[in-house]
Amino acid sequence: MDSSDGEDSVTWLDRFSLGILQLIVSVTFLARGWLTWRWDSPIRELIWEEKWWAPVLKNYDVTWSHFARTSDQWITPTLERLGIFLMVSALIPWVVGFSHLRWLRWFLIPATLILILDGFSRWVGKDMQAGMAMEHILQIFVPLALLILLGRKSHNVPKRQAVVRLSLMIATAATFVGHGLYAVGYYSVPLHFQMMTTEILSLSEDGSLQFLRIFGWLDFLVVPFVFLRWTRWIALFYMFCWGGATALARILAYYDEALPYNGMDPWFAEAMVRTSHWAIPFWLCWQLWMRRKQLRSEAFVQS
Repeated sequence: MDSSDGEDSVTWLDRFSLGILQLIVSVTFLARGWLTWRWDSPIRELIWEEKWWAPVLKNYDVTWSHFARTSDQWITPTLERLGIFLMVSALIPWVVGFSHLRWLRWFLIPATLILILDGFSRWVGKDMQAGMAMEHILQIFVPLALLILLGRKSHNVPKRQAVVRLSLMIATAATFVGHGLYAVGYYSVPLHFQMMTTEILSLSEDGSLQFLRIFGWLDFLVVPFVFLRWTRWIALFYMFCWGGATALARILAYYDEALPYNGMDPWFAEAMVRTSHWAIPFWLCWQLWMRRKQLRSEAFVQS
């Protein structure tokens, strides 16, 4: 009886754990899809990189000026379709929970490729700054992590879970380092960072920069503690809190009752697309708790 209860408990915990990851991926796809469909995408600027494409167009006797004048008629509809595809893809993490629809997990790949292209465009737009690339690693890797976990059932499941946990820890650490590089001023502090801090905390310009600098250094400081066994809980809890605060800041700073939808379009989506920044640290804490519970259960059975 005790054994069956334990198995039921583990099954429920595993399903809940997978459900958290499914929710994160779903929200990420939905939010990025909305932003792409409704508010355009930096992919447009990537297509307009003259130094890259002018030599290619020349091979087809097309001048850059002609391309620049006529390209919008297909770029805009294409980006809108990509946004719609991402929003529809938000259903994939849920439908693959049914065994007979498990094959649909492969549609996570094209959706993830759109996230990669979007992140790559932002990186190029920021003069290929490492910080911008690092900031988007977690958003990109989360659907890949789900794809790995949804692989064929086999005796390698625990190994896959361990690989996913380690990979998500590395991706989370990279995202916080990327954020910290901008907050401490290694790169120019983004204006919207300063505006949100000033608006929410009522600080002066110098005060907001100092506030960001402090938390930027904390972003660096907390990273190595994620990989140390005895400090991992504290580090992940800090990431959960600070990641949630930076996502919520988009809503708090831009909320305006005088604007349509209280000014929340696109800022609600901007907050939601950063769900992984706080939810993945929470998920990792949940995984650690499950692992500890399992070890205690095994020790009790052996005793």
